[in-house]
Amino acid sequence: MDWKLARCARGLLLCLGLLAAVSTQAQSLPTVSLREFLALVERNSPELGVSQQQRAIADAESLVARAYPNPELEIGAGPWRSRVGGSGGNSSVYGITQPIELPSVRSARIGAATAGIESAGAATQAVRLAIGYQARQAFFELLRRQEDERLARENAELLAQIQARVLKRAEVGEAPRFELVRAESEALVAQNALAASGLRVDEARASLRRLTANSLPPEFEVRGAEPDLPGLPPLATLQPEMIGAHPALRALAAERDRAQRRLEQERALRAPQPALRLGEMRDPEMRSTMLGVTLTIPLWNRREGQVAQAGATIELLSAQIEQQRVQLLRELDSAYARFAIAQRQIGTFEAGLLRSAAAALQGAEAAYRFGERGFLEVLDAQRTLRAVRGDYNQARYDRVAAWLDIERLRARDPFKLETP
Repeated sequence: MDWKLARCARGLLLCLGLLAAVSTQAQSLPTVSLREFLALVERNSPELGVSQQQRAIADAESLVARAYPNPELEIGAGPWRSRVGGSGGNSSVYGITQPIELPSVRSARIGAATAGIESAGAATQAVRLAIGYQARQAFFELLRRQEDERLARENAELLAQIQARVLKRAEVGEAPRFELVRAESEALVAQNALAASGLRVDEARASLRRLTANSLPPEFEVRGAEPDLPGLPPLATLQPEMIGAHPALRALAAERDRAQRRLEQERALRAPQPALRLGEMRDPEMRSTMLGVTLTIPLWNRREGQVAQAGATIELLSAQIEQQRVQLLRELDSAYARFAIAQRQIGTFEAGLLRSAAAALQGAEAAYRFGERGFLEVLDAQRTLRAVRGDYNQARYDRVAAWLDIERLRARDPFKLETP
């Protein structure tokens, strides 16, 4: 009888642990929808703030590029004395010099600044895409982890019920002691799995708080369900759409155009750069006015280094554009394949695999109660159902993750996207 009391005590402790976990989950937590979460990210994300400031810097650089060079003023005065006759007095000199930009220099500089604005705008959009879709992925990751925790709780409750039935059978001698030991062990493993799933929920929740700069409370839940995903166009249609729309490629193309404009500017600066000068000299006996032109002479510095650097930058950016294009196509192919695989898996589960696994467990439990099957068959059926449910849950959110990756590559605004 001592072993029976000990088994009863251990079973009671396991049940109390399960009740504690359920009561903790039952506590009311604030909930956050996807729309509310994205609004917090858009308002509080430091990365988005930094990218917007970089765009403002590019706009300011355009103002600098459009400015004309300032004139230079010269003023001088001092005594003078003639070498003949010894006469003298005070003289003064006034002059103003206005650099004159060649149209080719000014046009190239303004073009480079305009390309810089386009590059900064595309880079800002790229950051917006990255942060927005990272936020959406994190939201559905937490939703998935909450679902995993719910399944783990159901599994723990089921094993607690199985343990209770085995205990009753063992008390009347209808089940051997090793079955009770096995049932207690499985129930304990389920409790540990439930605790581990709770930790994963906490980790996913922390990711959402980081994306909002800790604007969310420490404890909250996300509300929502797996979205109804629209169908995807053929891969051959998506590829050119992505190449034409993705901001990473547009940013690199704008940077290449910027480098091309700088090359034109450096070549134009090889020519002599003119300046107009108007001056006046006064003394007690004479007053003279002079108008002249000054020219820089590209004798020692013909800007070979600057021209070579700009040309090399263009070649580098062209290579980077091709590299980025290949990488994006590879990512699109991978996401499209992952979506198709997850879609097929979901179809298999929903076609009958889920129902078959649940029916197998019910049949095994009923047969065990009537002594027609052993306890190990019940455990096998329970493990099968748990694995099928877990794989089904994984496939559902794998499909959402792949769909979000495809929409990110299509450069769809994540903060205005209607579906997930």
